[in-house]
Amino acid sequence: MFQNNYPLFNSGRLLKIEMLEELRNFPRGFFDARIKGYSNGIICGCEIEVSDNYIRILEGIIKYQDVIYLLKEDIKVEYTCNNKLMLLKIKFLPEIQDSDFKINSTEIYLDEKLDIKENEIEICRFKLRAGAKLRADHTDFIDLSTEYDTVNTIYAPYAAYGSSSLSPEILRRFGRELLECNLSEAWDISFAMMCVQSKDAIQKEIIISYLVNKLDIEMKEYNNENLYLYLLEVLKSAKDGARGNGRRGNGRFKKILID
Repeated sequence: MFQNNYPLFNSGRLLKIEMLEELRNFPRGFFDARIKGYSNGIICGCEIEVSDNYIRILEGIIKYQDVIYLLKEDIKVEYTCNNKLMLLKIKFLPEIQDSDFKINSTEIYLDEKLDIKENEIEICRFKLRAGAKLRADHTDFIDLSTEYDTVNTIYAPYAAYGSSSLSPEILRRFGRELLECNLSEAWDISFAMMCVQSKDAIQKEIIISYLVNKLDIEMKEYNNENLYLYLLEVLKSAKDGARGNGRRGNGRFKKILID
């Protein structure tokens, strides 16, 4: 049966082990039920900001091997200009257990090696030229993949049902820009609105299904880079079509009657 035990810490009552266990188990049980079947990756938060010579990772939640990792406060990682492609990685360390706690922790570091090991995930990447400043404020969807001096979060895996997926912020940018075009296809409008509205990562299966129907590509597994490039192709085509059709006006379809 469904049940909720809420411990009452009233004055004069004994503090029981069962009451403390309820406090311990409820939030973890809630998270486990909420993201059951989800892949490894970022669940929420972990946005990237840049200030001075530091990359700042904002507080957030990550899932790895059915364990939830909390970043309770922002963390700064110093970077330098070396004109090399650098990856900001999270390395998941072996579990440690003492008499009071089981501890699951991570290391966050910059690495010029492109391979991602089994116990690592990528948060972002960048290539900074001499004399330039790193930036994380993107101007539009195509700017997300700018090669130099720009933080790239396309490759970061976001936890989603089944397989990891693209960042919700990347898809929101795509959806907003697509909705600015003169759309006529129902699946374009539906998918774009889903991208704008969703706070969580959209299932990769849904993204692939949209691209298969839109671009007539093969139905198979694609990585984040592939998905981004195909979405960029869709967006460029939609924008070219909108420019070719002139101004949108009020967005309604109009008929021209010829006598």
